Amino acid sequence: MSLIDSVGFFQTINEATHRLNHTLDLVLTYGLDINELKVYPENPLLSDHFLISFNIILEDLALCNKIVTSRNLSNSAVAKFKEAIPAALNSVHHPINNYDINYNPSQLDLLVDSSASLLKSTLDSIAPLREKTIKRQRKAPWFSSETHTLKQTTRKLERMWRSNKTEESRILWQESHSKYMTALRHSPSTYYSSLIEENKNNPRYLFSTVARLTQSQSSIEPMIPLALSCEDFMTFFNHKIHKIRDKISHSLPSPGPAVPLNVNRPNLNCFTHIGLQELNSIISSSKPSTCLSDPIPTKLFKEVVPLVCPSLLETINISLSIGYVPQSFKVAVIKPLLKKPTLDSSTLANYRPISNLPFISKILEKVVAAQLCDFLQNNSLFEDFQSGFRAQHSTETALVKVTNDLLWASDEGRLSVLVLLDLSAAFDTIDHYILLERLEELLVITGTALNWFKSYLSDRYQFVHVNNKSSVYTKVSYGVPQGSVLGPILFCIYMIPLVY
Repeated sequence: MSLIDSVGFFQTINEATHRLNHTLDLVLTYGLDINELKVYPENPLLSDHFLISFNIILEDLALCNKIVTSRNLSNSAVAKFKEAIPAALNSVHHPINNYDINYNPSQLDLLVDSSASLLKSTLDSIAPLREKTIKRQRKAPWFSSETHTLKQTTRKLERMWRSNKTEESRILWQESHSKYMTALRHSPSTYYSSLIEENKNNPRYLFSTVARLTQSQSSIEPMIPLALSCEDFMTFFNHKIHKIRDKISHSLPSPGPAVPLNVNRPNLNCFTHIGLQELNSIISSSKPSTCLSDPIPTKLFKEVVPLVCPSLLETINISLSIGYVPQSFKVAVIKPLLKKPTLDSSTLANYRPISNLPFISKILEKVVAAQLCDFLQNNSLFEDFQSGFRAQHSTETALVKVTNDLLWASDEGRLSVLVLLDLSAAFDTIDHYILLERLEELLVITGTALNWFKSYLSDRYQFVHVNNKSSVYTKVSYGVPQGSVLGPILFCIYMIPLVY
């Protein structure tokens, strides 16, 4: 049984299968579910072993076509878009130096909305959105161009042999077929070996790769059933948060006032304006993920950075100066994500909400996150043993710390007790009032910097988008967005009093 477990098999027989009451016949499964397993009584006329029957549950692997909208972004279309951008943006942006005097929140909202509208309308006129049907295929990333060429050659030689039926053609076909099958057998191991070697310093990617190899995950991307509507998801996610919040409010006393960590240290009163070089660096290092709310695809946005950077720089510096986050930056598109590929996709509880935010809003968050982390680091405000959501503080450092403490206690002859706390919907249940109190009282963040965070947390909205349909907008009363840049940092700040 230990050997069976070590290779990942599951043994489902738990009763005798032989006339001498021994369990000699086993049903081993890996990546499959079975039901209605029966062990029938002995039939001496047939065998001294019992008959075993069961049903195998196979996943429906039918591939459905997917309808998507796309643009024909040819080289000529991109060139035309680049030519039209300067005139479009110059009509709404006017370079200024004194940001906090010339703009108020409503004017900044108008500036952002006008810029997004102009970019979208310009692109629509050059490369309009069109629907197309994509045939869903099983993923075989190891099937490389070399393997594909061998397959084509083999099929070509097979057709030649079937046409002329000569011995020479048959030998050539068989040799090519043997070469192709050998390459096909070795290609998965070669692919994953090189993949692991290339990403040996990327633990997150390695974990996901190992999970795909060991958990028999389906090679087909799971689809959200049509029976689950976007409104169903929105109602479920909202009800879940309100239910948890109600339990918290009834179970725990009201939190007392926050105690300042150090009243004599510097405070963070305002954010510093950034320059074009810093903005270009942030944009170039950002992933080209596109949100439904983005006016143009992020990949195209990164191509035209030199043309849009001055306008974007103006927007970001105005936001930092007046302590206000544009309203359009605070609307999140919720994409329900199945927690594990093996879970039932028809059950709402098996999904978690991931917030997709506009690309420009994430750039603004990265600017603030960099300055906030510098302030926390320079003033030693980070919790020393916080091992999540921080550079060089991962699960690995947490395990090293816990293991070291356990071994140290064992060497001294002391007992150890490990208490593990699981927080349900941790990001989504954060109280905005308490978080702002942490920022102001514990970290001494004041002035326009504090106003910026107040604006960031207030008047946030979200909607669910699944199967090409969107739900109604709902106001976000609690939590920080999962999938945002600032969310993990604010969660760490929210949890600081836990160590006292």
